[in-house]
Amino acid sequence: MDFKKLSLLAHEVVATTLSELPEELRDAARRVPVLLERRPDSEDVEAGLDPDLLGLFDPGPHDTPHIRLWLENLWEYSDKEEDVFREEVRVTLLHEIGHLLGWDEEDLEERGLG
Repeated sequence: MDFKKLSLLAHEVVATTLSELPEELRDAARRVPVLLERRPDSEDVEAGLDPDLLGLFDPGPHDTPHIRLWLENLWEYSDKEEDVFREEVRVTLLHEIGHLLGWDEEDLEERGLG
């Protein structure tokens, strides 16, 4: 599937997922941009990011906090199945929102978002 189609699907999932959050979480999550990207670029990899990473919450320090979702990695991770892709986008977004809220990997595991 091409990136434009992946972006449209992911945008729909992000909007739906955010709208379904409890109000206090929704307000916090909506203040953080969600960037839909192809894959980590060479700068990301040189900075130490895994080229197969699915998503990342980046708190800054110099930039505005944001969440990055790498759609081509999510597509491959989902075995190129649209329904699985949608679910993986949702789970990855929730995982990164958890980091925004200060949850560590153990907290996320306890909530089924590991």
